[in-house]
Amino acid sequence: MKNFILMSLFAGLLIGTGGLVYLRVGGLAGAVLFAFGLLSVVMCSAQLYTGKSGYLPYRDFPKLILMLAANALGCIVAAFIAYYVSNEAVNSNLANILSSRQSASWHALLVTSSGTGMIMTLAVYGARKQHYLPLLFGVPVFILCGLPHCVADAFYYALAALQGKWDWWILGAWFWAIIGNYIGCNLPRVLMGDKFEFKV
Repeated sequence: MKNFILMSLFAGLLIGTGGLVYLRVGGLAGAVLFAFGLLSVVMCSAQLYTGKSGYLPYRDFPKLILMLAANALGCIVAAFIAYYVSNEAVNSNLANILSSRQSASWHALLVTSSGTGMIMTLAVYGARKQHYLPLLFGVPVFILCGLPHCVADAFYYALAALQGKWDWWILGAWFWAIIGNYIGCNLPRVLMGDKFEFKV
């Protein structure tokens, strides 16, 4: 259990690091560099909510919640790092992300987050088959499409809180991203049926 929690925390730290480079660089380059986070998660076999949701048995949802909580803690650590290296670009890109999340309806967040979940499961699925391009391209795809990733959003929200920008709408937005990601992560194994090689 200790290793599980530590590796879940580590996954959050890695995704938060990817989020930081995206905030500093922005645009296509930042979205591509964000992929470092997911590539590292897969390389280290870290426990990432959106990397495991499409593979764990449905009855293990409570385990995913614990994983997500540890992911969020890792994101908080990354947010403290980001707080001390923030610049104008970081603040501007963070403001844009917060604005887009706040203005979205709950059903928009649910639907768009499901797109992220599907992309994440397919990226990990490709890596399990020794095809790594989906890992590299999947992250820029969901970022440039404006699709929410609940773990990355945990990093953004934690940084916003450190900057004194916390608001209660954040909890609702994060909740719908969590549910939407979970739904999307499970679409490949539902739609592919027996062709989906199910292995935790």
